[in-house]
Amino acid sequence: MPWQSPTLTELADQIRADMRGRLPDANPALRRAMLRVIADVDAGAVHGLYGYLAWLAKQLIIDTAEAEWLERWASIWRIYRQGEVAATGPVFIIGNPSAQLLAGEEFEKDGIRYTLDSTVTLDESGQAIGDVTAVDAGDEANLDAGETLRLVRAVSGIDGEATVGDDGLTGGAERERDERLRERLLERIQRQPHGGNADDYIMWVREAHPDITRVWVYRHKPDIGEVTVRFVCGALDDIIPTPAVVDAVFEHVDDVRPVTARGFYPVAPEKAPLNLAIRLTPDTAEARSRVQTALDDFLGQTAEPGGTLYREQLSGVIYVAAGDSRHKLDSPSADVTHGVNDIPVRGVISWL
Repeated sequence: MPWQSPTLTELADQIRADMRGRLPDANPALRRAMLRVIADVDAGAVHGLYGYLAWLAKQLIIDTAEAEWLERWASIWRIYRQGEVAATGPVFIIGNPSAQLLAGEEFEKDGIRYTLDSTVTLDESGQAIGDVTAVDAGDEANLDAGETLRLVRAVSGIDGEATVGDDGLTGGAERERDERLRERLLERIQRQPHGGNADDYIMWVREAHPDITRVWVYRHKPDIGEVTVRFVCGALDDIIPTPAVVDAVFEHVDDVRPVTARGFYPVAPEKAPLNLAIRLTPDTAEARSRVQTALDDFLGQTAEPGGTLYREQLSGVIYVAAGDSRHKLDSPSADVTHGVNDIPVRGVISWL
């Protein structure tokens, strides 16, 4: 049977019993007895040791280890925790024609600073596009297109405000979490490298950026000897990888893949919203919330580019999530097959 550590009360009772056995005339059970105090103090110390041993036992097993212990296990297989990634992207700069903004100048928004990557010279119309990189790594530096940045210091001939370009400032990510590092480690142990097979490409793509969660590999696409991969960032609200993430994948995989491979193409799939029409009886807000969450989980785990969503599976997910409520799935009325670059996500749910 599994080991069960004694509770604090059980330890105190055991120590008092031991005292009575060794000191027949003593009564450590008395409330104000010195021996009772000593027993309680010893029990507290021993209970702490049991807790430490229980924690240490988890660190000795890969699938329960955490923090620096998990990092040490992973390093044996040359897998290392991915650090924070800085957001990058283009900004639209205006000012006087031929004015220059030197590399290293800083922009700011809400306390977050961005550095201009290289010197830009405004054209005859007083416009230019420059690339910036966040000073501090992390996902808080990601910005949507059209956001406004302000120069930290005034520069002659340059407007004090710049606008984020159409692609936004993207690619910023937090330090890799224990759960994801453990997933990559277990994949490496369970799927041994084979000189560039499909499992290798999955591992390499996941190594490229902390936000990537699922990867699909297509051999001999678009041509013989070439490899295409599609991937998503399932931990984010928008699962579609940004251009910065796609570029990071290309740079990393192109550096580690076999030199004999003819070509490598990382592709961000496109979202294909799946609209549903559902009738719940009784129809409650709680039941609706459970159904929405269950559908998101189901699509996040099983949906794939070019795959088929089976109506029976969708209905089964709704049936389990609805609980006491009965349901009827009016739409989709049949299985749904998606294009090779389309990945289904939950669209609009019409509650009938």
